[in-house]
Amino acid sequence: MEVANSARPYGAPSFAISDGLSIAYVQAGSGAPLIFLHGVGSTKEIWHKQFGPLSTAFHCIAFDYRGYGESQLPPPEALREDTCVAESISRTAFARDCFAVMDACGVDSAHLCGCSLGGVVELECYSQASQRVRSLTLVDSFAWYPHGLETIEERIRTLIELGMENFARTRCRGVLGPHAPLPSVEHVRQQMASIPLAVYAAATRATWTGDYRDLLPRISKPTLVMWGECDTVIAPRELSEELVANIPTAEPLVVVPDAGHLPNLDNPEFFNAALSAFLKRHDSGGGEPQPLH
Repeated sequence: MEVANSARPYGAPSFAISDGLSIAYVQAGSGAPLIFLHGVGSTKEIWHKQFGPLSTAFHCIAFDYRGYGESQLPPPEALREDTCVAESISRTAFARDCFAVMDACGVDSAHLCGCSLGGVVELECYSQASQRVRSLTLVDSFAWYPHGLETIEERIRTLIELGMENFARTRCRGVLGPHAPLPSVEHVRQQMASIPLAVYAAATRATWTGDYRDLLPRISKPTLVMWGECDTVIAPRELSEELVANIPTAEPLVVVPDAGHLPNLDNPEFFNAALSAFLKRHDSGGGEPQPLH
């Protein structure tokens, strides 16, 4: 998929193997590894405005979850709601995809930066193998989504009724800030529309039904929480504040101005500067910070 109005800051993808599936990833730069994890309605292309600036100081890696972008689509039987096989889509599976990419890149541990579902997958990665996580950057994300379980069937029903093309067309502007230019809106629409409906439905369940609140007090790695000030509907501020309040090593909440649910796309200059400053403060190979509260 072409990135709207933007040259790709990296070449053709490479592929890792996760549960027998090919997982597409791109990388650029050198230095401490920094892995980007996209949201439920995005692909690795959503991080194109981070790769150029940040790859001058970090080894930037972004990948597509199974079924997304250029990664392999799981077989149809693995996408059924009542199926639990290795190729299925879940938060634990997306974490395995992340670790497979790390292995393919020869990376033992990395800084993780994830938006929305990407932040949830970060928490799952930490739960599975905290020694592989140097720091966490949680962007417009949450440990638990209020009424997520109760509303999931309605979300899936709406998705099926609309279909991916109409769903993408009606939802793309809502994830961005109010001043988002048309190329950014089209970029988001293209990414949403490219996701197979069965994949999006399974990933939707993964996004809104997790509960990592018990994990938060046990996180001992440096943590940055960022939130776009206009994201008042999808992931309101109180969800980010909950992360800051309950992760002992979390820094104060960073509010990204003039940005919605995808602040890395809405305000990349501010986002990149805040992320870079945080990583440079804590790039000591994964040492344990002191609790901040």
